[in-house]
This record gives sequence, structure tokens and C-alpha cells, in this order.
Amino acid sequence: MKFKYALTSLALSVAILSSVPSTAFAIGGASGAKVDYQVQGKIGEVVMNPYDIAPLTAVIRNGGYQLRDVHVRIVPKENGQEIAYKVNNKYLLTYGGIPVFGLYPDYVNTVEVEYTRIQGSKTENVKESYKMYAPPAYIESAGTKEEQSALFTIDVKKVSPEFKDRLYLLNNTKDKSGNGTRTVWNNPTGGALEWNFTTANAIIDTSGDIRWFMNPSSIYDLKSIYRAGVMMGFKQNQDGALSWGYGQRYVKYDIMGREIFNRRLPDNYNDFSHSMDNAANGHYFLRVASSNYKRPDGKKCSYRA
Repeated sequence: MKFKYALTSLALSVAILSSVPSTAFAIGGASGAKVDYQVQGKIGEVVMNPYDIAPLTAVIRNGGYQLRDVHVRIVPKENGQEIAYKVNNKYLLTYGGIPVFGLYPDYVNTVEVEYTRIQGSKTENVKESYKMYAPPAYIESAGTKEEQSALFTIDVKKVSPEFKDRLYLLNNTKDKSGNGTRTVWNNPTGGALEWNFTTANAIIDTSGDIRWFMNPSSIYDLKSIYRAGVMMGFKQNQDGALSWGYGQRYVKYDIMGREIFNRRLPDNYNDFSHSMDNAANGHYFLRVASSNYKRPDGKKCSYRA
């Protein structure tokens, strides 16, 4: 983030060879103490989209060194918005290196990093730059005639100086897709299971550029009743991570895409809608429906107050 034997007969050699681990070979097995990833700088390899759902993020692995005092800068495009930040030392351990956020899509980004590299008693202050190509922003198409692009286009009219460094999370959905909205609850009936549209979530800067987007494919499936729905209720928590709900789930992920939790609703409830609020004690209030509500007339249904 590693043999030697005597052969006394053909039969014995076959038995021994069948049990030799792949570490005995120079090719096709583990690499040993030396790794063969490309290393651009003085620490480790670059891992793009390390947690699968945030393609405009990366981690520069620590290469076995202890890192401190890290600063990251994404070099902006011409007339673009700069993203620059310091990294708390604890997150260098969480990610096994330097987290990179805010890459431009379909673009060869230049990322400038400064850090202190420590190995034993030796300390070195390093300043270097990395090249990182990030892929185009991509979301599944809904197949409607109105669709013109994968996500959305942004037309910036005016930016006040005091807001120039802001980033904005856009929580949106695609139109109804032929892949979804085919299922309803039964035994009892009711609810909002068919409220099932592909998500389109992204972060934009004040120049109108997308600097983060969610590729939900590893946590979302329009064809599954327990992994689909409309993503809503995004909140940034005190620890900086995002919490939200969708369909039959409520979740929390950090901006790098690292899962903190991803849970099904308790069986007494279904159909998350709009609101997942943080409580002072770390719990959450969710707007959901009863999965089996008995009406005054004796009939049962899925019901939201």
C-alpha cells in the first residue's frame, strides 16, 4: 500500500511443486519488497477513484513513509477556480497517503503537493507536482428525448468576490428511466417504491466547472428494490462527511467516496423521502413511511404521515 528444496523422485517433485506458493516465482506472483507501480514523485503510486464512487478524486500513496504538514493545490484552468487545502494528519492515515479532491473531468490535471517526509530519524521537506488525467463526468442516460448531456451545463452570470472560492453540491435526478419504476409494494400495497430515478450528483465551482461527481454504480442499482430510489436529503456532517438517503437505505460517505456506513432501513419502515437530519448525540432523524400501517377501516398499506 513478500526455497529451496531437494527432489528425490518424480512423484515427490509433483507433490512439492503443487504446494509451492506463488512467491517462489519472479513473474506472475507477488512482487516482493520492491513494487512496480509507476511512482511520479518521492513517495508512492497514484490511485485514481480509490473508493469507486468519486472519479474526480485520487490518493497519492505514502510509499511507506510517514507524512506530515501536507498541502494540496489543484492548478486551475485558465480563468478557473483554484482548489487548495491543508490535510489534517489523521486523514493521511485514513487514506494511506495524500487525498486529492477537485480534479477537472476529461483533463490532464496538474496537482501540486507539499509535505514533510519522515523515515526513521530522517526528515525531508518536499514540494513536487503530479499529472493526473481524470475521466469525463458520466451518468447513465434515462433514454428521453430531452436529454442533451450526461449531467448538466452551468452558465455563470456573476460571482461576487466574497463567494469566489465556494463549491456547490448539486443534488439532482434524471427523468424516469425504462430501467426503473417497474415495481410497487405488495402485501400490503402503497408506498413509493416506483419513485426510482437515476441520481445525478455533482459539485461545481464558481467558474461553472464540475470538480466532483458521483458514479453511484457500486452502491446503486435501478433494478433492485433495496439498492435504488431517489437520492435526497444530503447534509454535510460535523466531520465533513455527507449523509443522505435513497429508497430503502440511509448512508454516510466522505467526499473521497469512502463508506462510513450504508444501511437498510429497519423492516418496520420503507421509502426514505427528502430528509435525513443530524441529532446532537450523533443519531439521525429520517423521514420514512410505515411498511405495514393498519388504517382505521382495518385495511393495511404502506403509509407516510
